[in-house]
Amino acid sequence: MSTYKIYTNGNIYTVNRDCEWADTVVTEGNKIVYVGDKAGAEAFWNDEAVVYDLKGKMMLPGFIDGHCHPVMAAHVLSGIVFDIDWTLEECLAQIKGYVEEHPDNKTYFGLGYAEWIFDEKGPKKELLDEICMEKPMFFLGSGAHEAWCNSKGFEEAGITRDTPDPLPGLHYFSRDAEGNPAGHVVEGRSQAMIMSKINFFDEEKVLNLLAANSVDYAAMGVTGTADMGMYSYLEKQYFEALDAIKADGRYLQRFAGCTCHVEDPEVVDSRIASILEAQKKYNDDRFRINFLKIINDGTMESRSAAISEPYPEDGSVVKPLMDEEVAAETGLKAAKAGLDINMHAIGDVAAKSVVAMAKAVREAGYEDCRITCSHSQYIMPEDAELFGKYNIIANSTGVWMYGNPLMDKVLGHINDETFRMRSLISAGARMALGSDFPVDEYGREPLKSIEMCVTRKMYGQPDAPMLKPYDEGTTVKEAIEGFTINNAYQMHMEDVIGSIEVGKYADFVILEENILEIDPENIHKVKVCETIMDGVTTYKA
Repeated sequence: MSTYKIYTNGNIYTVNRDCEWADTVVTEGNKIVYVGDKAGAEAFWNDEAVVYDLKGKMMLPGFIDGHCHPVMAAHVLSGIVFDIDWTLEECLAQIKGYVEEHPDNKTYFGLGYAEWIFDEKGPKKELLDEICMEKPMFFLGSGAHEAWCNSKGFEEAGITRDTPDPLPGLHYFSRDAEGNPAGHVVEGRSQAMIMSKINFFDEEKVLNLLAANSVDYAAMGVTGTADMGMYSYLEKQYFEALDAIKADGRYLQRFAGCTCHVEDPEVVDSRIASILEAQKKYNDDRFRINFLKIINDGTMESRSAAISEPYPEDGSVVKPLMDEEVAAETGLKAAKAGLDINMHAIGDVAAKSVVAMAKAVREAGYEDCRITCSHSQYIMPEDAELFGKYNIIANSTGVWMYGNPLMDKVLGHINDETFRMRSLISAGARMALGSDFPVDEYGREPLKSIEMCVTRKMYGQPDAPMLKPYDEGTTVKEAIEGFTINNAYQMHMEDVIGSIEVGKYADFVILEENILEIDPENIHKVKVCETIMDGVTTYKA
């Protein structure tokens, strides 16, 4: 006789548009075998069945973080973790305190300072030299697209006034009047020239953090993660960590990944080959690698996003890594290899490359290739209209959708024209939501992101400024879909996860309240009662 688990007397929102609500779900092992009303579940109600009375609580498909970096997070969070709201003086005080508390460290690393606390020339090495001259110091900004390095770090990496920038204007070192590196390191290829020469990480600490972060994810209702990559110069460490966590069973989510980023068009072929090789080991419903991830520009905060007009501070212009022609060629290579594609595109010029890529891929007949525009921050209206036509997934992060007057000086009018999710959805795009953990800044909890995607202002602050345009907020249902079925689609797994339907895996989150019935500004307060992944409880309050 089969052992069934019967979840009943709940507000079960299935995210299946053909049957949105149920009050009873039955599972057998790790699969769903019944969804409907209580009367219809009688056939499963035997002496061996285990009955869970939901007592009116809300059950949803397990949340999926559709854009995160769990392996990278375990590395970069192993040092100082800055608060996005710290001033420059507070950052320096925290660095000084950390150095004093860890005198035996050979290096110092951290993540998360707010890029806007500096002017357009970025942070200066002298500020760090005053704290520590003898050991390398390297701190990533909140978006991880720029960094702050001291003189010892440049010295040990061999970076001097004669060292050429890897990609002038996009991946570069800010310079002082004599041409020496000034302390500001912009984008991944520049960062790689330092981080590939100096070891900032401890393997055991990284693995423990990877497991601990997974436990935290479970407490947030997360049952799946779309890992959007690692720095290419840490590929060996990426697989070592992933192999270890897969072997010891400490990762409590489904994992779909992409290995390392493409930050140079010349490495596309080798990166595709690496992914195909990794699929020999990672190609099932628990661990799979199937994305080609391209970093096509930087971030607004680092003044490295490719936008169609000069930055107002200094008139600088940034070009994307791949123009439309190169993006189209790259997309066709990936589609031919059977891979899905995820292109980081913050600025409108970078987003045009995503559209060009998708157009080429669709016109070549690759309809099932999943193409995602990562972040979708600033997109021209005429390009947003093409997201539906070419089936481009619009990824974004809800906790970034808040009014931030501090960015006015960086962006000018553009600061009032970002994250137009309503327009993208209206154009037919699927919105896929993620945290971009570890650069989530205000939390990776899906409930926070759902709320802010709807309200477009900081959670827990009723009087906080709203992000313009005010009419670009989504509905709660759309935000839920963004964390469930749309992310499952992005991961090419919508047939097995993302909604509560017969035959799919038993991945659920149970909430204390129905978030479709409360004031959206209170969604972040709702308690996660239980998380179930693959039929097994991974968290219970």
